[in-house]
Amino acid sequence: MTNWPVLTDEMLRHFPSHSGNGELPSVLDPTCRTTGEGWKKSIDALLAIRELEDDWDGQGAPTPTAEVVDSAMILAVQLRRCGIRPPTTTLQGVAGEVFFEWQWPDSTTLTLEVEAPFEARLIRSTREGQLSWPELFESVAA
Repeated sequence: MTNWPVLTDEMLRHFPSHSGNGELPSVLDPTCRTTGEGWKKSIDALLAIRELEDDWDGQGAPTPTAEVVDSAMILAVQLRRCGIRPPTTTLQGVAGEVFFEWQWPDSTTLTLEVEAPFEARLIRSTREGQLSWPELFESVAA
């Protein structure tokens, strides 16, 4: 059996917290007034993704498997418990992955891509370029 690694301070420092760490906060989904509403919308999006069928985009895209969506949901709950702000958006990808995306007013984007059950990579894109931390979310034995 596998699970997500323990979320350490080193991992969490890459994410926007709502604990007032002095950084410019990420942008909340404009339809949400609170972080609680934001996380609820993210979980609802995951539940909707779980109901998709193959070719959901009309171009032959596979549906994310239930295992991918379920592991994304577990990760979302862990991030929320750690005080991370909800993603600006949560959506499926055309290769069967699930994305959590945080956006900032300066066009910086942080994407957490759940590629397979309990496997993800983190990518931060800025005007200056892109940084990736694929090793942060490698699955570990439970």
